[in-house]
Amino acid sequence: MMGITTHIRTAVRNDMPWILKLAEMEYNQFQQRTPFNAPIVANYFEFALQSPDSLLMVITNHNQIPFGYLEASIEYLDLSTAPTAQCGHWFVNNPKQMYGNKNFGLDLLGAFEGWAIHKNCPNTIVQLRMDPGTRRTYDRVFDKLGYKPNYVAYTKEMPKDE
Repeated sequence: MMGITTHIRTAVRNDMPWILKLAEMEYNQFQQRTPFNAPIVANYFEFALQSPDSLLMVITNHNQIPFGYLEASIEYLDLSTAPTAQCGHWFVNNPKQMYGNKNFGLDLLGAFEGWAIHKNCPNTIVQLRMDPGTRRTYDRVFDKLGYKPNYVAYTKEMPKDE
């Protein structure tokens, strides 16, 4: 698949329909209790487009249509004076390697790390949603990229208030 051109850039408002489709694909990778809510997701990403402390970037094909995105923000998670760049959503849709077999997710991650350096963040955090039993695999992959497990989140479904 020689000659396939891709480009990573900051998202613009015209990318929003594509980003919402990608976000729904990301959402549907996991079993959910509630349906995908496009208006709430659009507001979430709209904030990322407008905030100087947020990032919404896309990877596009030769027609400038996004097939992947990454959303991040600057946070003070450890309650110190040092900001942390936190990647909250990171997704690439490359079915049947239609854009080639390059690891575009790593390209987005590298661009995120470059943004973190530019924003003077001494640390980055990449959040991932994962199925039970896959953490060891993610630990091995991210260890090779220089990331160490630090924060862990656990979820619990709450009963409905009747």
